Amino acid sequence: MASSTWRRGLFLCGALALTRASVAAEASPNASPGGTPPGPTTAPSHEAELDLLTFYKDNYFITGFSMETEAKFQFSAKFDIWPNRGQHAVYFAFTQKSLWDIYRTSQPFVESNYAPELFYSFFHVKGRYDPDPGCGFFFERLGVLHESTGEQGDSSRGWNRLYGESRYACYDPAHRYVALTLQLWVPPFGIKDNPDIASYQGYGELSLSVGSDRGRGWLGDWELAAHARKGTKNWSVGSVELDGRWRPRYGDFWRFTPYLYAQFFTGYGESLLSYDRATTAFRIGIGFTDLSTRSE
Repeated sequence: MASSTWRRGLFLCGALALTRASVAAEASPNASPGGTPPGPTTAPSHEAELDLLTFYKDNYFITGFSMETEAKFQFSAKFDIWPNRGQHAVYFAFTQKSLWDIYRTSQPFVESNYAPELFYSFFHVKGRYDPDPGCGFFFERLGVLHESTGEQGDSSRGWNRLYGESRYACYDPAHRYVALTLQLWVPPFGIKDNPDIASYQGYGELSLSVGSDRGRGWLGDWELAAHARKGTKNWSVGSVELDGRWRPRYGDFWRFTPYLYAQFFTGYGESLLSYDRATTAFRIGIGFTDLSTRSE
């Protein structure tokens, strides 16, 4: 199981790098088959390349310091299946989240959750991830998501959901921002092993984030975010996740760089196998992001 999980993660990272290289080669005015120099009639192109495969949710490797707070890592990417420079976009995304017990002798993978997703986004600004200073709705999104453990028998957990999402954000000229995001989903469907999952996960998630995403201030690139869900079983059922990330100030020439990442989770549903029992964990480590897009 461990090797299979790593192969999926490495394949995702490799596909991201290969697709970027392919797109860059196609967009380059100097590209030619077999490396042959272009002819004198080749006209330079000043139009920026389209990034077809980009990061989606946070990509990170974090860990606690006991067997109860095992290592946790996540790979997440999205593929643009309707490439354009307008305000409409359609993406296929895939996210893998795994818990890895590195503090036991055999270092087993405790669990992996896989979430393929298809969604449409409408951006309220033509620059998509580069809005003008001010406040307003950032995007709306409609999608369908399947999440499961990919297992059979006693370890089988999963659910499907249709969702709608909207974000309202305020930006200043220095790229500091405050964003409020609400995602709501219809009652989950196609679930057999865990029909009561909505009683613990609820029917939506509210997120609040504040930070700076271009690293031009003296604090560099940073974000503090809170994500809350409320289950329907009773008033005490729900979850809260707090994320913090930071990296020192960088130049615009950097395209890919790690940052320090910390996460605190308490409540129900950190993973599918534990959706109906409460857990609490604090983990720290490193995260990765793609500067071609803002944080999703």
